Amino acid sequence: MLAGHMPSLSRAYTAARLRLMRPVVRARGAALRLLRPRRTAEHNEALDQVPIIVLGCHRSGTSLLRRCLDSHSRIACPPETLFLEGLAATLEYPDADKGFAGIGLTTEVAAADLRGLIDRWMRQHAAREGKPRWADKSPGVLAYLDGLDRLLGPRVRYVAIVRDGMDVATSLGATEPRWWQLQPYLDAGGDPYLAAGRYWVERNEALHAFLDRHPERSHLLRYTDLVTQPEDTLKAVFASLREAWEPEVLDFNAHAHAPGLEDHHVSTTTRFEDNRGRHRRLPQPLQVQLWDLVRETMLRFGYGDRSYSIV
Repeated sequence: MLAGHMPSLSRAYTAARLRLMRPVVRARGAALRLLRPRRTAEHNEALDQVPIIVLGCHRSGTSLLRRCLDSHSRIACPPETLFLEGLAATLEYPDADKGFAGIGLTTEVAAADLRGLIDRWMRQHAAREGKPRWADKSPGVLAYLDGLDRLLGPRVRYVAIVRDGMDVATSLGATEPRWWQLQPYLDAGGDPYLAAGRYWVERNEALHAFLDRHPERSHLLRYTDLVTQPEDTLKAVFASLREAWEPEVLDFNAHAHAPGLEDHHVSTTTRFEDNRGRHRRLPQPLQVQLWDLVRETMLRFGYGDRSYSIV
């Protein structure tokens, strides 16, 4: 398949899948909720004060991971809230200290005030869901990780997910209209798939460095493991969060999730779908260029080396 035809075909497939499958998945979930008693959320005063942040660049499985977390009886993880990245960016602004000083605040005091506001908003959402602990997943925060950590403080726990950069670039590069966050990378090069590859490298290099700085508060998983070994992978995730294992999280769309911004595909399935290897649809010369671009970062995350050749 030629790369030039992929965006229109992908868009048509997505529209058809949403139209046909989303009502089926929702009806199945509603029926299961009638048949299965809902777990009562147990409170744990210490853990209830520890928020969870999902880290991962767009199209890396963050929506799937979010639905798994949200299916736990104690954790409420809404779709993308977006405001965390804006507030984190504010704290990373070079003259933030001077700006806050102009109204008699230090950045630390401002961050603490914002932290309290965020906590109140997210706890209100969690309470509406009947849960004591909140989580958030907004991929845009990868651009402001230090500001995010300054905003939320040392109590937060991070769950990071990384996906094959070749597949992420294939997914983002096929997006129509062109995804606005790729524009700076398109300006540097022209091809949308290579632009998406540069985006993936930049975001995941920042993620890797951040996790290295905060290993005691972070857990890393790979999308590959989540879709091929979901039970073992998720058991490790919840253990890192000190939460009891609940098998119900594996049937992630049996739970009624809050609607909002997320990858639409995750609302149209009842199982973990193995979407690896989609970059093989790209022309071989483009595969070679993409691998040269993402190789070093992928090796850093434990992916094996590969060989792409033009035949």
